[in-house]
Amino acid sequence: MKEELWHRRHAVQIVSALPEDPEDALAVLRLAMQLVTGFLAGSEAPKPAPVIVLAKRFEP
Repeated sequence: MKEELWHRRHAVQIVSALPEDPEDALAVLRLAMQLVTGFLAGSEAPKPAPVIVLAKRFEP
């Protein structure tokens, strides 16, 4: 994927919100990567639930 200017702008916005300590900032970025790969990338359409039909013979 080619990096665009808007990618850099978003990166600057994210970095400006990080803690000042480099170790803390990297920990936050690692957790953010987990959220992106687990939550955003894993957002497949939910599979439909199986349908179960209970049929009973009707006798008047």
